[in-house]
Amino acid sequence: MKNLMITAAAAVVLAGSAFAQTSPDTNSNDNNMTDMMPAIDVSNAMIEGNKITGVSVTTNQPAYVVIHNSGEGAPPESLGHMRVEPGETSDLSIEADGELDPASGITLMLHYETNDNDTYDFGPGSTDVDTPASGADGPINVPLQ
Repeated sequence: MKNLMITAAAAVVLAGSAFAQTSPDTNSNDNNMTDMMPAIDVSNAMIEGNKITGVSVTTNQPAYVVIHNSGEGAPPESLGHMRVEPGETSDLSIEADGELDPASGITLMLHYETNDNDTYDFGPGSTDVDTPASGADGPINVPLQ
């Protein structure tokens, strides 16, 4: 009887150790952020005075959601921006520097934080930092209708 109990206890220990070896590694990053496709969703967005509300963003690294106008043949002007962290962020409210005119061709563009200074630096004379994020179809640039 004593041998039976020892054998049963050994079987439980071995089974537990076999399970631990085959169970998923809880330290692995199965939801690797680098695999996320960057995107901006404006299906619930609204222009309200000097801000755009109801925006959702997915990004795989620190980034900025930037409000641009159409530029009318010139590079688009940055009217405002908001920093977002990797992952999915919803119901954003992004402030512009002034009143937004929907007739001026407002778009939202995703720019990555590329120089690790936590400041949006992309603009005239500084186009090699905080560059636009790209997806399968090119830069992530979404017009507001």
